[in-house]
Amino acid sequence: MKVAILGTRGIPNRYGGFERFAEELSQELSKRGYMVYVTSPATHSCEELNANNIFTVNLRVPRFLTSNLATLYYDYISLKWAIRNNIDVVIECGHSFAPLLLFVSASVRSKIITNPDGIEHRRKKWGWIAKSYLRLSEYLAFKLSAQLVCDNRALVQYYSNRYKRILHYIPYGAHPLMQAPGRPDVLDKLHIKEYYLLITRITPENNVDAVLSYFAQSGQACLVVGDFTSSYAKKIDRKYRSFRNIHFLGVIYDQQILNGLRFYCKAYIHGHSAGGTNPSLLEAMACGCFIIAHNNPFNRDILGEQGLYFSNASTLGNCISKFEKLNDVEINRVKEQNIQAIERNFLWEKVALAYIEVIERLKK
Repeated sequence: MKVAILGTRGIPNRYGGFERFAEELSQELSKRGYMVYVTSPATHSCEELNANNIFTVNLRVPRFLTSNLATLYYDYISLKWAIRNNIDVVIECGHSFAPLLLFVSASVRSKIITNPDGIEHRRKKWGWIAKSYLRLSEYLAFKLSAQLVCDNRALVQYYSNRYKRILHYIPYGAHPLMQAPGRPDVLDKLHIKEYYLLITRITPENNVDAVLSYFAQSGQACLVVGDFTSSYAKKIDRKYRSFRNIHFLGVIYDQQILNGLRFYCKAYIHGHSAGGTNPSLLEAMACGCFIIAHNNPFNRDILGEQGLYFSNASTLGNCISKFEKLNDVEINRVKEQNIQAIERNFLWEKVALAYIEVIERLKK
């Protein structure tokens, strides 16, 4: 059976939640005999074999298009490619493609599994035109997709109440560490022993400004891993670059280094607030981090009571003060419970089996 994963920036993963999902799910499905195709926007079109039964489909997106128009064009050519190549099941990551379903046959719509992600139109980065479009695409995705999957129970509740559809809850996954990773060289270069860690996209809804505002005042060491090429990220860089305790490490793709940074940090700060489950939270749990997360139902659904929650710079300070009063026994208990939660509920193998159930349901 041929399965296509559309709507991501392709594999290998470069931090994004959907990219991690596409990379891990494609590997798990290929192990079970599925042929998996993952589309990717590119400057030229081609199809490449990544590994056994996993293909990267590079689809040409003109460079002159603005970011939003490029996304819509990419949605169009991706679905067109899937139809032309007789893909059996299409997994759409996000719902911006959904207006296209108005112009395809019922037989094509019967192949569509949509993961709508978080509540996109609530993201601070969008203007009113984009938000209006996202409200429309969300509505059409829930009306016209054959099956819908949400990665967070808080999202299931929100969307079920809004659209009265039966939804499948399938979380993202993570890989528990099998052994302690090596201490990353960057820590020795910076002469840092204890530090707080933030691995994130530098966007408003991830509360980077609020987090760094606290550390700018506290003087405690904070390491930030992320891409600082966007205009908003450059603004954050200019605002906090002069603080000697705040270290911008830029983009790091090496999973061993990322796991090492997680494993040796005092605590991991997770500022995501826009909805859904972000794999970086699960990966921090899998590395045995103590986690201080933004206070919203999506993060609470995953982390539960095994962490602390903040809403702004002030409450983050309260959380860190509370954390630093905990003894080693209390901290290690929480860390171990996070690892056990991953092993119990968030292994990628289990995620894949749940998706296979949905895929096979479409083919009956």
